[in-house]
Amino acid sequence: MRSPTVAALILIPALAGCEGTSAEGATPMKSATYYTQHLQEAHDVAGRCKLLDVQKQRTLSVGDYQEWQISNEGVNCQTALSVSEAASLREFVLKQSRPAVPAAAPKAPPPSSSVNSLPQRHPAKLASAQTVAPA
Repeated sequence: MRSPTVAALILIPALAGCEGTSAEGATPMKSATYYTQHLQEAHDVAGRCKLLDVQKQRTLSVGDYQEWQISNEGVNCQTALSVSEAASLREFVLKQSRPAVPAAAPKAPPPSSSVNSLPQRHPAKLASAQTVAPA
C-alpha cells in the first residue's frame, strides 16, 4: 500500500511540472546579437510580432498577456522589434548623411593668362577722402 502512494506523490508533481512547458520549450530564446547577425530574420519576426502582439492584447487577460511578454516568444518579439527598428534607423541616418549627387572635383585655377589682373594703384595718388598722417 505504501509503494503506490509514494509513487503517486513523486509522479504527480513531476507530471504537473511538465504541463506548461510544451509551448515554451519549442521557442528558443534569441539574443540581440543573434538578430543583429541575422537582420532578415529580425525583420521577418518583427513584422509577424507586431500583428501577434495586437492579437495577444485583444484575446488574453492582462495577467496572461504579461506572462506571454516574458515568455521566450514574447522576449524574442521585443528583441527582434528593437534590432529591426535600430537597423532601419541606422540605414536611414546613413542614407541622409550621404550626398545625393556625387561631389564634383574641385575646379582647377584658370591659367594665368586668362586671369584679369587688378589695376595697380600708385601710392602717390590719394583719394579725396583719405588723409595723410604726419610722419
